[in-house]
Amino acid sequence: MKELFKKHGVTPFTPLKGALIQGPIFISFFFAISNMVEKVPSFKGGGAYWFTDLTTPDAMYIFPVLTSLSFLATVE
Repeated sequence: MKELFKKHGVTPFTPLKGALIQGPIFISFFFAISNMVEKVPSFKGGGAYWFTDLTTPDAMYIFPVLTSLSFLATVE
């Protein structure tokens, strides 16, 4: 296997470089948005549609399902 990788000039860990670089950035975005309620109190009471409190997790998992479906539609 090493010979095959060396022959074609690829490494098995090359695709992971993007995830390792982007991972800390996305984690910092997550924590920044999660802690935003301390700086912007209107997030606690001002929502949109059926979401009255933007600081609580989605109990019905609507956003993860919508995100997954939109990703699937984009890929297909």
